[in-house]
Amino acid sequence: MIRRPTSFITIAVAVAVIFYLYYFTNQFPVSSHFSEPVTDAGVAKPLPPPPVPVPEANQPDLKQQGHYVTVTVSSATTVTGSPDSVAALPADYSPDEALDQDATWCETRYGPTYLQTIAKNARPFCKPESQSQLDCLHSNMYGENRKDSLCIAQNVVFEDLRFNIDCELRDSREPDLMGYPHPNNFQSYWYETGPRILISQFMNIGSHTNGVFDKNACSNPATPRDDGYKVLIKREGGRNYWHSLMEILSFYFTIDALQMSINKKTGKPYMSAADTAKIQVIVVDKHDNKNYFELWNYFSPNPVLTLDEYVKDRSRKPCISNLIIPLPGASNPLWQGDWDPRICDHSIIVSTIRSRILKHLKIPTTRDLHAPIIVTFIDRKGSRKLTNSKELTDALSLAYPNVKINVVDMAQLTLQQQLTLVVNTDVLVGVHGAGHTHAFFLPSQSSLVEILPEDLKHRGFRNLAGLRGIRYFSDHAPMAPSDKPSHSRDWHAEDVVFDKDAFLRLMEAAIQSVAHRGFLDSDVS
Repeated sequence: MIRRPTSFITIAVAVAVIFYLYYFTNQFPVSSHFSEPVTDAGVAKPLPPPPVPVPEANQPDLKQQGHYVTVTVSSATTVTGSPDSVAALPADYSPDEALDQDATWCETRYGPTYLQTIAKNARPFCKPESQSQLDCLHSNMYGENRKDSLCIAQNVVFEDLRFNIDCELRDSREPDLMGYPHPNNFQSYWYETGPRILISQFMNIGSHTNGVFDKNACSNPATPRDDGYKVLIKREGGRNYWHSLMEILSFYFTIDALQMSINKKTGKPYMSAADTAKIQVIVVDKHDNKNYFELWNYFSPNPVLTLDEYVKDRSRKPCISNLIIPLPGASNPLWQGDWDPRICDHSIIVSTIRSRILKHLKIPTTRDLHAPIIVTFIDRKGSRKLTNSKELTDALSLAYPNVKINVVDMAQLTLQQQLTLVVNTDVLVGVHGAGHTHAFFLPSQSSLVEILPEDLKHRGFRNLAGLRGIRYFSDHAPMAPSDKPSHSRDWHAEDVVFDKDAFLRLMEAAIQSVAHRGFLDSDVS
């Protein structure tokens, strides 16, 4: 039989098929893309993603090896790792030592590190034979020796207006307690607030509380008990917006830290996210107002009660599973050092608090980008008012006819109304006072204007503006004429008067700054 030579076309096709199969096998390994790895529990793992196309320009050579890729960047650089691996940033991106110290200082006060540090510094203070447990958590901020404390007590009995804790306190010289504040000598705070006052005025701690436990059968696990989380709050007054918000934020920080901190006795966090729904705030002070109670009620639908209301509650049980003594308002890092200028220009803590409160109060933040620039002038009517405010706001309206100007006495509005107004404000202006606390809620790229009484060097609202990333403008105004002798006049209570031309220059800077930002569809005029 005569053999015919294999045709050139047949050979070419065979070579092409072999090359294609080899290429396909290397690019798409069967074990990686067509089999389903199975876990020990028998549940299939998700398939790995297909290779991501790389742009042709400067395209590196990719060689798939199972779940890993070798990337040849150049003839001198080869990096092997997962598909998402990258080499280190160039050295220029690492901050120098001075900048790093500044960043550390800011982070320990206004970033997640603040909460993480508190959560890590939890210490048990009761001897093992105690029926109750008293654990306290402590802050420790970079560059400061101060430590602020919060505590959680477990297995507590309420009787005769006192919360009884069967806890024989450990010696503060024990190694793990060295350097931490002891419940017997916690720091003191103004207005008689903080854990030290709450413990001394509303609690009994020690083995002498045994009788109360026996009387109410709280030592018996079968006895019905309140398995919620009671939080004791002693306010500074409840009327000043800034003071109140600092207390409320410290309460929020307390609950956040307790969800992060691990109870050494159980190996679990002191609270879970679900546990926060069982919080009940008990206000133990005698201030005759319920201002901002809607913010104390953030975590839980349980009503905020005064101590009198709690005592009269017929559903109350004497045996309590958890009692929380929160951080006081005066310990709040946003308040510390408010007479000194700060260089911190952002805060995840502040932005989170802002979002929480606006969401809790159901206040929308969507803005009409075609709306005019809005200036809100805080028109104080009590102490420290601006005596020529009408002259100034009239002049401002004349100078900026296309700007909407709200002249508002915040004291006449509910908190909901105030915040609804503020989240739609581009420039907030007023004489130094608690109204500037609304810098928390101004929209991004807005401006805060503060008219300070003569010689006042307070920097708290300036620092807050920096943390929010909003612009800040200020000027000083002299006290209004008065028959009082100068040595007896105090800026807290004295009215001020501001020069019209100086006011217009100040407002021009603030208005132009928001008009130029490109956020609103507005001309500079």
